[in-house]
Amino acid sequence: MTSIMVSEGDARWGEARATARANRTRRRRIALAVVTAATLVGYPFIDGFIDGVRGGAPHPTPDWVLDGLLIPLLLLAVTVAWRNWRDADEVQRQLAVQTWAVIGFSGFLLQATVTIAAKYVPLSNPGYVAWLISAAVGIGYYLIQRVRS
Repeated sequence: MTSIMVSEGDARWGEARATARANRTRRRRIALAVVTAATLVGYPFIDGFIDGVRGGAPHPTPDWVLDGLLIPLLLLAVTVAWRNWRDADEVQRQLAVQTWAVIGFSGFLLQATVTIAAKYVPLSNPGYVAWLISAAVGIGYYLIQRVRS
């Protein structure tokens, strides 16, 4: 019978791999948080910079410029959602799907309800109000389900 020698350095390779993965995930999340904070804080500075380039009194920045500046923010939101989806297990994914279903269903019902109510109650933008209420309903559903589990 042959004896097999196991070196001490290789005995904990699984733990080292898991630690390295956790460190990469932590660094990625910190970088994403820094980019998100810089993006959100940077928009007013960009608006002020545009006013400074124009010279004179501040003028409102054109809507197309501000809309263009939102593209990186939307890409960031999609990236965060994709990473969270990949890191989630089947229970978290099921809760996410159910939450989106609640948001969609409540938005479907609220769009008609708020549009009808806008005839009798002064609302400047009924679609936006319906969207906000359906988002609040979805957040409430998510929080209730998280507390219950």
